[in-house]
This record gives sequence, structure tokens and C-alpha cells, in this order.
Amino acid sequence: MKRLWQAAMEVLENGIRENDLFFDVTDTSSPYGEATVKNAYSPFGPDVGTVAVNPYYSYEAIFTHLLKPGRVPELTRFLCDLILRHLWETDACAGMDLEAFYVRFLAEDIRNGAFGPEFLVRDFSEKEIRRIAWHYLRLCRTGDYERCFCDALCRLYRNAWVNMREDGSLVLIVNEPASPLHERRVTALRSVFLQAGRTCRIFWDIPPGIVECEETPIGGFVLF
Repeated sequence: MKRLWQAAMEVLENGIRENDLFFDVTDTSSPYGEATVKNAYSPFGPDVGTVAVNPYYSYEAIFTHLLKPGRVPELTRFLCDLILRHLWETDACAGMDLEAFYVRFLAEDIRNGAFGPEFLVRDFSEKEIRRIAWHYLRLCRTGDYERCFCDALCRLYRNAWVNMREDGSLVLIVNEPASPLHERRVTALRSVFLQAGRTCRIFWDIPPGIVECEETPIGGFVLF
């Protein structure tokens, strides 16, 4: 399945000029996809710049009054091509599909303080806020708190890892020197992704030891 902008970019990457693109609403390969490139799997790529579009997949509100079941008049085909061309250019220029559209609004909510006082926006860059918004969207879809927390943390701290113990508690190794900034950032992620009351032990630059042993300090190591 391809989005409209993905199909259009595939055609352009196969050497078709942008002026030769045509978005056709009369021939779609599947009702379950948004767009299909015609002749995309020939040895030389598409020989015409035609993208077959299912206009009802994402844009039903736009096309439901333009198209009727059965034969589509030629004038209507070209009118739909103009509309779809505008939609493609809007998506391509914005770099957004439906998921990116949701992430954009979530990132705006984060900047406006929707995640509470523990999440200080000034501690994160714009790129990091978008990443957190993406992981939060995945959390809303899957309900997998631990996985989304681990993935979000590891995107911010490349050398970090998280271990889940049998009792359900988490052991977090950040592998960064402790600082007020890092402590605030990790606390913010915990408040967003982990359930209230979830036990999470945090170690900054202590090498991890053996899991499931009684806690015992040995030099710079800690054994679990």
C-alpha cells in the first residue's frame, strides 16, 4: 500500500517528468490502498506517469460529491487530476502522511504543556519533542508502556538500556554522567510513558552487573 505522495515520488524517481504525472481515478488496483503506480514492475519502470488513485481511501469527503458509481466523464477525470495534484504537492512539501499529521498536533500539545509540569519543554529540542510525540502516538495505539518507554529513552540516549525484572520493576542504565538536566529529562519520560507507581531504578554511569542477585556493591559495580 502506498500513500498518494509515495506513489507520485516513485514515478518521478523512474524518470517521468512532473508535468507528465497524471492521477487517474478510473482504475484502481485495490479498494484497500490509496494509490498504485501503473506498470511500476516492468523492467524499465513505469512507461507513463500515471498514478491510479482510490479517491475514497483518504479523501472521501472531497470526492464523494464529484464521482458517481460507473463511468467517470473525461472532464471529471481531469478535474480530479487537478485536485489530487494539489493534494500530492501539499503532502510532499509538508513531508506529512496521516501519521505525521497526528504527530504534528501531539508535538504542539507537548509544547503547550499538555504532558504536565514534570515535562519541561525547554529541556528538549524540537526534534526530540517530535520523536517523543511519535512514540506517544504508538503508545496510544498499542498500549505497550514498557516498549514505548524503552524506545523513546534509547532515541534520546543511544547507549541506554532497560531491564525488566520478574517482579515487574525496571532497571534503567542511562550510561550518561548524572546531571540535573538528564535527571529532569528521564523523569519527564517516566511521567509520560510509565504507569503511576511503577518502580524504576535508575543508574547513570555504573556498569551493569548480574541480574536477579541480591543487591551488593562491589567497587564501581552493582549486582542485582
